[in-house]
Order: sequence, then C-alpha cells, then structure tokens
Amino acid sequence: MIEITLATIIITIIVVLTLRNTKRAVLENPLILNRTGQYHATLAPKLNIAQTFIEAIAKQIPSPRDEGQNSSTQCFEVRDPEATAIGQELYLLAITMRHGLLYFQAIVPRPLISDQDSHFNMLMESAHNALASIPTTGGMPNTEVDEYIITAANTAARKLGIDLKQQVS
Repeated sequence: MIEITLATIIITIIVVLTLRNTKRAVLENPLILNRTGQYHATLAPKLNIAQTFIEAIAKQIPSPRDEGQNSSTQCFEVRDPEATAIGQELYLLAITMRHGLLYFQAIVPRPLISDQDSHFNMLMESAHNALASIPTTGGMPNTEVDEYIITAANTAARKLGIDLKQQVS
C-alpha cells in the first residue's frame, strides 16, 4: 500500500512539473550580460528575451578570438516570435567586435517612426553611445570579420525561426 501511495505521489509531481507554465519572465529594467572573454550585451527593458538569440550568435563565432579582430557595427531589425509573444513586434540589434570580444546592444525602436532609415540611425546612435568607451586601437575594422558576424547572425536566426533584416546605411 505504501508503494502505491509513493508511486502516485511521484507520478503526480512529475505531471505537475511537466505541465506547469514555463513562460519566461520579462524584465522591466535594462539587462547587462557579460560573458568574460566571449561577449558583452546591453539589452533594453523587456528584451531579456533576446538573450537566447545573442548566445546563439556568440556560439557561431567561437572563442578564443584574435585580439586584433575588429569589425564595424552591424545593425539588424529582429522579428523574434518570443518578442512578439510579449507584444514587441520588433527590436533592433547592433553587433560589433573590438579586440576579439563581441559587443551586442538591443533596443526597442521609438513609436511612430515612419522612415525605415530612422531605425538604422537610431540604432547606430545608440550603439555608438554604448560603444564609445571601448578603445578601438589595434586595427581598423576588418571586412572579413564583418561578413563573419553577418553570417553568424543569419545562421542563428534561421535556427531559431527569427526573421532578421540587416540595416545598411
């Protein structure tokens, strides 16, 4: 009799844990992620959901990277199903590499922007402000590294079912 009761309790616990809501919490504050030697990410409020995408991109560009690797800032419009689920149609993502370290910045576009170029300009301004404190000595941006970042972002987006559109100046 004890065995049946114990088995019932264990099965009930397994079912409850399996069926419980595993919805990701949405943070109302900015989030800074610092993975030493891999990447540094600054995410606007509610964009902690972008962490999965950022980690997928970082995995596409394996460490260790050369200290002299620098890139120009690559900007993307991201339409992520997870973001849509929380009412965020899109967010903007800037990616750059300085001294072999990846830097990410995710922001939410301001409402009522009618010109697509405004998205790019706003993201570039935000990324420039965030990256201003990072020294750029040690080499000019490398177009090979730029292409590697673009390919990594596109590959990660495809794997996660994310619609990604590169913003070009």
